[in-house]
Amino acid sequence: MKLFERARIGTMEVKNRIAMAPMGTNGLGDVDCGCSRRLIEFYAARAKGGTGMIITGATVVNTRLEGGIAHLLPRLTGPEYVSRLSELCDAVHHYGSKLVLQLTAGFGRVNYVQGNPMPLISASAVPCLRAPQVSTRALTIDEIEELVRSFMMAAGMAKVAGVDAIEIQGYGGYLIDQFQTALWNKRTDRYGGDLDGRLRFTMELIGAARFAVGADFPIIYKFTPDHYIPGGRTLDEGLEMARCLEQAGVDALHVDAGCYEVWNRVIPSMYEAPACQIPVAEAVKQVVTLPIIAHGKLGEPTVARQVIAAGKADFVALGRPLLADPEWAKKVKEGRPEDIRPCIACNEACLGAKLYLTCTVNPQAGMERAYALTPIERKKSVLVIGGGPGGLEAARVAALRGCAVTLWEQSGQLGGKLRLAAVPEFKRDLRRLIQYLSVQVETAGVKVELNKTATPDAVQQQKPDVVIVATGSRFKMPDVPGVQEAHVLSTVDVLAGAPVGERVLVIGGGLCGCEAAVYLAQQGKKVTVIEMAPKVVPEGKTPNTKLAIKSLLAQNGVEILTSTKLVAITKTGAIVEREGAKQEMSADAVVVATGFTADPALRDTLEETGPEVVAIGDCCKPRNVLDAIWEGFHAARVIQ
Repeated sequence: MKLFERARIGTMEVKNRIAMAPMGTNGLGDVDCGCSRRLIEFYAARAKGGTGMIITGATVVNTRLEGGIAHLLPRLTGPEYVSRLSELCDAVHHYGSKLVLQLTAGFGRVNYVQGNPMPLISASAVPCLRAPQVSTRALTIDEIEELVRSFMMAAGMAKVAGVDAIEIQGYGGYLIDQFQTALWNKRTDRYGGDLDGRLRFTMELIGAARFAVGADFPIIYKFTPDHYIPGGRTLDEGLEMARCLEQAGVDALHVDAGCYEVWNRVIPSMYEAPACQIPVAEAVKQVVTLPIIAHGKLGEPTVARQVIAAGKADFVALGRPLLADPEWAKKVKEGRPEDIRPCIACNEACLGAKLYLTCTVNPQAGMERAYALTPIERKKSVLVIGGGPGGLEAARVAALRGCAVTLWEQSGQLGGKLRLAAVPEFKRDLRRLIQYLSVQVETAGVKVELNKTATPDAVQQQKPDVVIVATGSRFKMPDVPGVQEAHVLSTVDVLAGAPVGERVLVIGGGLCGCEAAVYLAQQGKKVTVIEMAPKVVPEGKTPNTKLAIKSLLAQNGVEILTSTKLVAITKTGAIVEREGAKQEMSADAVVVATGFTADPALRDTLEETGPEVVAIGDCCKPRNVLDAIWEGFHAARVIQ
């Protein structure tokens, strides 16, 4: 099998074996949660980019029984939604792609939203995921039957609208999966008990959907064979489920893995390896004859090709890689992998930093029309100072718009601090971003000057119309006694290859400190992290990132001391204060990970004497890759 061969799911023929995986499209729909023009343009861009099959995010079929996120996502609860869904079908079909509508029966115990006046529902009374002190209520038989009827109605309306198939959301710990799983289903009626009883709701949904759409309309079932948590589904039961689903008459299985308790296994972070879910999909493929759709960090073209070539799955589903680059399929087919904007699996913009679905490395995701690049009316000369991710993005976009762009980088390499951040093997995804941006500025015709120090005089001699300052930040050492000791290093020093002894204290339990700790522990060092706060990793990070880094810390034996204050650094280690008592800890090296500070000096000088100046990224305020790239993109996008 090859990636660009045609393939079938039931009666549906797909032009290649590439699918868009379902993702929540929060913020992109109409105010009544119907398909907006913005949402249509979002999906159409991925169809235009060559994706064979677009699977939408979850579409709600019933809003009477639960509130919370069920009232925020796209819905198909009545005929008023059908015509707009039909517009989406047409938009996707214009590019030869198929549209698969994912339908959900609800969210249950994972649906906690503060202030939601509606009680949470589930198969049984079990603790809510995000607020264990809150219990769900068990759905009654009448309510279960109501959900089945709602599902049937939605499936029928989907077919009328022109979708090519439906997918049932039976995975990941959502409501249907709560019925399927003994950990959450404690019922003693016909919807509980053994596997047959726990699958009864599933089978009724499949039967109702089949009744509504007919025998020849494809139904795909997305499910989780292994939850990866104590008491959850194990692979043995998952494989038995696969056999039951095949007997029930579904036309394909979309295989997931994990659940909300280990959400980084469902939506992997940059710390997980490529193709991390493929072993589960391959196991399912061995016990059924149905087509298998697989996903899980398959954005590298060689990885996706290998999965299909080896027969481990019949379709590869890409979620975040198609946020990053909607033309992924087209570029792979044309043999242009260097032009694919890579997903770095940071989960920032797509899972929390923005109020609408978008992407760290692609600010146009979800804003395809509003942020479209237009040629500049009068050609301008643009000087970009700094070759980190923000500067590279600004240079790329300005050149694409028709500006004459020069980029100065004071070091001998492009990438800025991102190059150091990518040193650990578990941060390898960042290397692809550096390579992409470096190639794209060259392709766009940017004049790159390395080992070039920017001074006000040099800028004046260049005479640019616009200067984009992307000079970054500098490391900030804490103001504590002993910080000048020879064995005190910054995380920058560590990643740059400075020698580190065997016993290491890392000061600061934010993401930077935790990553440095794992990096050193993987080299065989004995590492302890000191953090003043009660927890490591700031609350602002997505659950995926926090779960993944904490797992890495545990796997590599890193000791964590929270609520612990650094008092002083000594010649043999450090003095810390914990629970009101001071103690000395021995260490061969003290690695400081307390953060960076902005360096706006050049910006301030140029603003006083120079041309139009725009400052972006860490030189304004130390933040992350998302802020650098977005500010670089928009700085160049709005040049007039």
